[in-house]
Amino acid sequence: MPNYRRNYVPGGTYFFTLVTFQSRKHFDTPHKLDLLHSKIRQVQRYKPFDLLAYCLLPDHIHLLIKLPEEDCNFSIRVREIKRLTTLWRKRETFRNVDPIWQDKYWEHTIRDEKDLQTHFDYIHYNPIKHDLTETYDSWEWSSFKDYFDENAKDLVMIDTNRFNKHQGNFGE
Repeated sequence: MPNYRRNYVPGGTYFFTLVTFQSRKHFDTPHKLDLLHSKIRQVQRYKPFDLLAYCLLPDHIHLLIKLPEEDCNFSIRVREIKRLTTLWRKRETFRNVDPIWQDKYWEHTIRDEKDLQTHFDYIHYNPIKHDLTETYDSWEWSSFKDYFDENAKDLVMIDTNRFNKHQGNFGE
């Protein structure tokens, strides 16, 4: 069994990818995506973190978070997001459900501003990458609109060639 090493940095900034079990599309409706978003916000209220960017998709999510200065425990936040979504799905179906999430998740410690920008851009490019939308601002379950208004279409968009050198470094 692999021995996973996590990089716990007080006040660290992290990129996460959480993938559903067997990549099943558990969050395949607007209602389910809204509830997933609410569970992330619920965890944020009692285990604070800054949610710098996010993208919620039917079979995985990406989060870019910054922890409080004295706190390095991102694992408990990830665990709580998984736990709350699993409980909600069980209540919704009134029965035991197959696992919702893969046991492990992708974690990357952000090293500098360039690394932050790369992961920030990747998160907002993800709905286009997965053919869920054609424009950055039309995917409702992304933080793109938190940063850019409807005039963003006129901006120079994300250079997706940057992601090619990071193949495999986004946890999908």
